[in-house]
Amino acid sequence: MKKTKVLAAILAATVVMTLVAGCGSNEKTAAPQPQASQAQASGHAGHSATMPKEDPMPMMKELDKTLQDVLKQVKAGQTMDAQKSAAQLVSTTDKVLPHMMDTGLKDKLRTSAVELKDSVNSGKIDPSALENKVKALQELLKQTTAHLQTMSH
Repeated sequence: MKKTKVLAAILAATVVMTLVAGCGSNEKTAAPQPQASQAQASGHAGHSATMPKEDPMPMMKELDKTLQDVLKQVKAGQTMDAQKSAAQLVSTTDKVLPHMMDTGLKDKLRTSAVELKDSVNSGKIDPSALENKVKALQELLKQTTAHLQTMSH
């Protein structure tokens, strides 16, 4: 009977020590959590650190010029040049996107630029459909320029 009581006491002491040691380890893992919440609270500061430092406005002017070039080249029948300009348009659009915060506008701008490039690359270009795409992209460029002007880098 005494062996059973001693064994139960040792087992109880082991359980108590395990619980005490377990509680201590939880406190150690709880310490980093406030640091993580501080990083989340200053989320904008963390985001601005990843934002490119260059001014996006010259890129916006380049986008507008490239868009005009594509339209002129298509009207003049210069398909190869128009395809190169359309590819440049998408490339420049990709450089502007990291500067933007509005994801909806980003998606629209990227999609519109890619659709224009695909139309130019399709082989048979419908000038009226292309003009509609150019007008839609010009409107998005205006919105993007206004969006970028309201942001501070």
